[in-house]
Amino acid sequence: MQDEGMSDVPTAEPAAQSAYDLDLEMSLLLFSSAPDRWVTAVHEAARILINRPWVRGGRAGDELCTLALLLFARTYTGERQPHDVPTAELHDALAGPADREPQIIDEIELALNATGQSYDPTSLYAPPLWRIFNTIRSQYGGRLGSSLADDIEPPAPSPSPMRGAVQRLTELLTGCSDQERRQATAPEVQAGSLTIEADRIRIVTANSLVRLCCPDDHPARVVRADGPSAIRECAQGHVSEHWQLDPAHLRVAAARATGVRPSSQGVHQAQDLMIVAADMPRHSDPNEINAFLRQPEYPIVGRDDIIEQVRRKVDGAD
Repeated sequence: MQDEGMSDVPTAEPAAQSAYDLDLEMSLLLFSSAPDRWVTAVHEAARILINRPWVRGGRAGDELCTLALLLFARTYTGERQPHDVPTAELHDALAGPADREPQIIDEIELALNATGQSYDPTSLYAPPLWRIFNTIRSQYGGRLGSSLADDIEPPAPSPSPMRGAVQRLTELLTGCSDQERRQATAPEVQAGSLTIEADRIRIVTANSLVRLCCPDDHPARVVRADGPSAIRECAQGHVSEHWQLDPAHLRVAAARATGVRPSSQGVHQAQDLMIVAADMPRHSDPNEINAFLRQPEYPIVGRDDIIEQVRRKVDGAD
């Protein structure tokens, strides 16, 4: 099967190697309905952070998100472009006490309200830009909802990802000049979604390999990453999210299965798409982390029939 507008020849760079690159982090912010001002803010933030190490285990994605939100808040009225905001102004806006949440939160929330990107309690889904903001400024990291669901004591708030990002950005911008910034070039990443159509889609953990289905238990045939969202769709047209489905992991899985860059857009096809669960590192290789997919460390003498039966079950032959 051919992809739309993309080569089906795998890239030389392994998916795991590009799982934390700047262009992938940008794609997680550039949803298909993104306002133009937000798109330019993300690209300008990426240009400022181009020389920041984008490595496994780092939090550079938080810095990109925080800086883009600040640039958006300073330019949403249209009086300035993101590249017009001086580096010194950004530094001063980020500077503040390290023992409290950033003062820019109120400014960003005001900008989202003014542009129609704020949370509406009457709507089924929050706007993507609000979801991005709410995740980076949350002091609970998803723990609040799960604790209430289990009827246990709600957790105490902890420092938000934005607080740490602001501290790192303040240090980074101290040594950044406007001239260096003008000379930098950000990756060319477009706003848009990545859609994978597959004969079989599975969620992979260390000890399980489960076919992804809709809430009515129909197998999912399509998955889509669009900015901060990841959805599944079955042949009956049921569209929904899934707690183990994450846009970053989906994009890395798509790169592993089709050879496209994780930050790509468009519609692509795969026969068997294996997506590592959201609570596992996004660079994980399903064939290495899963007990059923990886080769046994020691040969099991005389039990080749059992091993073959397990593999046939995993492959769906039985």
